[in-house]
Amino acid sequence: MRYFLDAEFNGFGGELLSIALVPQDDALPAFYEAVICEHPTAWVREHVEPVLDKHPLSREQVSNRFFE
Repeated sequence: MRYFLDAEFNGFGGELLSIALVPQDDALPAFYEAVICEHPTAWVREHVEPVLDKHPLSREQVSNRFFE
């Protein structure tokens, strides 16, 4: 089974903002969550956060949802 990974970060080498795992098999569910970012860069605040399409969660909450 092949999965495709996408992630957004707070600037180059910054903290994780969102993560998506999409299976090649359309019958399986995809995983997508946004992570709370306390201090986003100006560019991230303007261009990334408005299009995340998810309410950000803590890293622990994202981890728990992935585990489920």
